[in-house]
Order: sequence, then C-alpha cells, then structure tokens
Amino acid sequence: MPAPGIEFVTRRSTAPAGPSTRADVAVFAGLIGRQPGALPAALRSALAEAGWRDGGTFDTPDGRIECLLGVPIAVQSWAEFDALFNWRSRAPVAGSALRMPCPLGLAVRQFFAQGGAKAWIVRCGDPLSLAAPDLTSDQFAERQLRALAGPIAPDADGVPILPGFQSRSRDADPLDPATWAGAAAIYAIDDAAMLLLPDLPDLAAGPPQIAEPLPEPPGPPEAFRPCAPVETGEPALPERKAVPDYRAVRLGQARYRVWSAALTHALALLGRPRGPAHRRDVMMVSALPLPDPGVDLGGRIAQWPLDLLAAPGFAGSTKAPLALFDAAAIGNARLQLGYPWLATPDAAACPEGLQSPEGTLAGMLSRSALELGGFRSAAGRAVRGSMAAVPDIAPSDRSRGLPGRADWLGDRLCLFAVQRGVLELASDATMADSRAWRKGGVSRLVGIILRACRDLGAELLFEPNGPHLWSRLAGSVTAVLEALRASNAFEGAAADTCYQVICDQRSMSPADIDQGRLRCDVVINPASPIDRIVVTLALLDPVPAHLRAAA
Repeated sequence: MPAPGIEFVTRRSTAPAGPSTRADVAVFAGLIGRQPGALPAALRSALAEAGWRDGGTFDTPDGRIECLLGVPIAVQSWAEFDALFNWRSRAPVAGSALRMPCPLGLAVRQFFAQGGAKAWIVRCGDPLSLAAPDLTSDQFAERQLRALAGPIAPDADGVPILPGFQSRSRDADPLDPATWAGAAAIYAIDDAAMLLLPDLPDLAAGPPQIAEPLPEPPGPPEAFRPCAPVETGEPALPERKAVPDYRAVRLGQARYRVWSAALTHALALLGRPRGPAHRRDVMMVSALPLPDPGVDLGGRIAQWPLDLLAAPGFAGSTKAPLALFDAAAIGNARLQLGYPWLATPDAAACPEGLQSPEGTLAGMLSRSALELGGFRSAAGRAVRGSMAAVPDIAPSDRSRGLPGRADWLGDRLCLFAVQRGVLELASDATMADSRAWRKGGVSRLVGIILRACRDLGAELLFEPNGPHLWSRLAGSVTAVLEALRASNAFEGAAADTCYQVICDQRSMSPADIDQGRLRCDVVINPASPIDRIVVTLALLDPVPAHLRAAA
C-alpha cells in the first residue's frame, strides 16, 4: 500500500492567450526514458482529440502511444513531466545497472526552474549510454548518428530526432503529416515558439574522453609511530565510484562540423519553403559546445570563443570550409546559442557536473516573455538556483570583441556571467550577421506577428478574395500590431511611425488577384532593447599648484 502522507503536485494555470504571451512555449525533442505505468485517461483523450490516435490526422500505433514515442506531449509543470518521463534513465557505461540524468531531462528541469510555464516533449527513444567501450570510434559515431538521424531499425523503439539529416532517413515535409517524426512534430504544435534539441552536442561528439586525474596533495610528513595491530578479518574493499571519470562533451574541428550541420538542418526544417506550412516563427535555442583543448586556436579559446566562431573550417562539410558565423552555416537570426556551460546540483552525477545551458536559457526567455512580453530583452535577469558557469569568463574577455563580427562576446551569444556577485544572463542575442537582427527580442517579435497572422489566415481561408476580404484582413492585422504598440514593442509614438499594413492592389499584382492569391505586406519598426551600456571615465590631470594655493 502507498506510504501515508500528503503529496503536493504543482499545477500552473494556463497562460492567457494573446500576442504578448505567445513567445514562451518550448518544444523539446530527444532521448528520454518512459516512466512505468499506464497513461492517464485524460492524456489519452487529449491525444485522440489532437488526432494522434483513433484514426486521426496523425494516427499512431497504440504501441507508440503507450510508450509516448514520437508523440508531442504538453506539460505545464515539472511534476507533470516527472510523472511521465524517467529523466534519470541514462547508463554511464553500456551494460551498467547505474543510472544518471539525461540531457533532455536536465534541460526540461531547468526550463521549469527558471520560470517556464509550458513545454511540449517529443520522446524519440531511450537515452544512449555515455560510453560504450566495446565499440570502436567509428562504430560509436555511427551509433550516435543513428539516434540523431536514422536509419532506425523497424523493430527498434525509436524515431530519428532530425529526420532527413545527411539523407539517412525520410525528410520531413510540412505538407505531409506522415513525415513529421522527431523535431518535425513541431509542424503540429501551433503555439510553439522555441525548439530545443538537448542531445545534439552529445550525439555530435565522439567517444567520451577520460578525465585527467587531479594531482594528489602532498601527504603528511613522515613520522615513526607504533605498529598497528594485525588485522585478522577480510580486507575492506575500496569504494567504487558511481560514474567513470569522463570529461564533459568537448568538440574538435570535425565534430563541430557535424554539430553545425545538424543545427543548419534543423533551421532549414523550420523554414521549409512549402507555402504557409513553414515554422519561421519558431526560435532555435541551443548551446555552443565547449571546445576541445586540442583545437588549435589558442589556449584560452573556451574563455573567448569568438575566434572559434569565426575560424574557417569549423562548419559545413570538408569541401566548404565555412565559419560558424557564416549565414550559410549557423549565422541565423532564428538561432540563439547559450554559453558557457553550467555546473548544477542536478548534473552532479554527469561528467564534470556540467550540463548544457539551453534549458536554462529557454526558461529565462519564457519567464521574460510571460512577465514583460516576448519582444523584451531577457538580459540582466538573475539565474535561479545554485549553479556556476564553466568556464568562468572574466570581464575583460566579455568586453573584448572581434572586428567585423561582434562588438563584444555577448553580441552574438547568449552569455551567462557573474555580475555583481550573481550569475545572470548577460546578453539576449541571436547569431545573425546583420546588426538589426542580433537582438533576440526583435526575432521573437517577428515570430509573435507571424503566429498571430497565421491564426488570422486560418480564420479567413475560405472567404471570397476581394476588396472586402482585403479590408477585413488589414484591419485584423492592424489590431494585432496596435496591441503590440500599446505594449511598447515598436519605436516611435504614432502608429504610422511604428508599423504599416498594406493589403490591396499595391501588395498584389494582377496575376496574384487572378489566381486567388492574397498578399498582405507588413512593415514594422521594432524597438531595439539595450543590453549593455559602456561608460568611459576620463582621468583628469592633477590640479595645478597655483590653483591649489588659490583654493
């Protein structure tokens, strides 16, 4: 029988609908275990209503429904997540009975700890073991890529996290729900604003490396003491460590190429040019992996990774020596990278006690969107909980920029740093090359408008195309923008200086009108948040002697 007592389960009220609160919902796709037990009846009903069972649009076999494989599940608290998913289900070594937290579980835990209110979980299979000593380096890399992109064996309990990556599995088509595997399930989640793939750094890396042992402290000085009595029993066995001494994920040049190519594929998945079915309204939230010490870019590259981002050959294929900053790689306005990594109590059993910072970043962005609006900057907010940034970046490194690429370290990265004795999010930036798109709030504002306009388009889809519809659509879009203007999302005071909506013969050609295409042009002047202010103090020359005497 269950133990007596009182059990508290946290339930959040549903966030109010509206443009100002639509930038807080995150989608997590990756590897995590399933808690034993039958699915709640309410969850079964919700899946049937959403079309995931009982012959719906996304009809899924009962076996996959029962183990929540490839099915997006909405959770609004950590308690709801923990009741369905076993986040401590990763084996340190293949075949070991020990278990440790998995990257997706750590990311979701931080998301809710930092103030996130709603998340969608897409389980793609069980976590892989941290190490597999029986596999060669090539076999280990193949195992990781198979979990990331396939092919998945027909009888395996898994789906690819990134369908179509490296042409290893069927590509996702926004117009074909049968292809919406793994991260592509985001096509079915209308309120999604962020996409996270917490397993990506781990799956892009090779076999984990053994950590170098710490130098032993000098022992006590030698001294003669009486002999100890002879022990007659069995000698005590040495204590065994629960987790092997592996290093946290660190990437070399070849592994950065795999990681960046996967991110580029994920961004392309969100922006597929197949009519209105794309998801360009969704931000990709990820983390910059720590560089391997063997990377030939200087001994302090981890403290100042701008050289890493700008170095050719770290992105794309070996045939195209791209830099990570390049727009053809990951220099994208819809990508935010958190850095550095974080040492948290939940990750204490993981190598070096570190976890990737994207879950923390997404939670802080979500909290800021709920409290102030998604178009506001989340920079300057304190990180909740006890944790430390690794490596600890000095103020001199944070302020140093790279000419032509970044004004300072947080100009392109979402930087975690200690300021005034508190760990804070020091910047809220995107990887965009254009200065106008580097502010995270600007990209989120565009996403808010795209989601609102998509909803409006769904309502007016079957209306006759003509001046009446044009005027109605222009009025609806103006109402959305006016609500955002009232929240100070734009620069300027008057409406005509903040935005412009055109939906008539000026926005549509005669061919568009003849073929029934409706086009509404929207021009906005977004407010640019200030993340960082530099104050220069000039030291004056000493006061002349005759002035001191006169005083």
